[in-house]
Amino acid sequence: MGEACARAQNTETVPPLISVIVCAHNEEEYVDRCLPKLLKSLRGFSHEIIFVADRCTDRTVEKARKYDVKIIDKKWKKWKNSYAESLQTGYLNARGSYVSIVDIDVIVPSNFFKELAPRIEGNLASVASNIVTYPNTLWNRLIYAWEKTYDLAPLGREPYGAARIMLKRAIDEIHGIRDVPAPDTDIDVRLEKSGYRSVATSAVKVYHIRRVSPKTMVRGQINSGRGRYALGVTLARTAGHAIFRFRPLVICGWLLEWQRSLYETQQPKTR
Repeated sequence: MGEACARAQNTETVPPLISVIVCAHNEEEYVDRCLPKLLKSLRGFSHEIIFVADRCTDRTVEKARKYDVKIIDKKWKKWKNSYAESLQTGYLNARGSYVSIVDIDVIVPSNFFKELAPRIEGNLASVASNIVTYPNTLWNRLIYAWEKTYDLAPLGREPYGAARIMLKRAIDEIHGIRDVPAPDTDIDVRLEKSGYRSVATSAVKVYHIRRVSPKTMVRGQINSGRGRYALGVTLARTAGHAIFRFRPLVICGWLLEWQRSLYETQQPKTR
């Protein structure tokens, strides 16, 4: 009995190898599709899944309780960018040597961690998978076809944060997640400044299962433009990306964020 209790206590105190952060805001329809596949991909690894439920008012938390995950029922919003705040909340609770970000609306394959984790070595601190839209509706099929143009891009596909693994020590060095519209890209930028590398690999394909609509496409392009401005990407480079990638509203997002930033700097500071 004493030995059994000692083993149980040791299991709780020994840090896991991988800490996976899953953020969700009213995502009840995706919980049962994401978490079983994620847990399957973690077989053979000591791990923890930190499920950050951001001000959910649906059955997201109720469904997540069915799985072996640590749930943080986040009721607050203190940052401008709630997704970044949720990631930081998960990061501050992560105990693993590696930190993984897996969005609730993606499905990872069983070899996700087996393929990505061994690639973290030397100054390579972040490896992102190849995320493609699941072609189950008309709009999703259109986006799926459009995503193939990444093969024509001069620099290829940039790392994307919805399904990646990172060296936690490197994230500690850059002081975690910042309050920005595109926190994953911001991580890559700051890692590079600290002497680390981030890459995307086509060896692991991950499906983005969210249903695409004209509304989500517009919002996605505008948010991408906002994120590029926040990261210091110039208007000329943003315009080049928008034209080459057939995403004109990215420019609109950049200009909107520039206008908002200009307005804030012109406001009198209150003591």
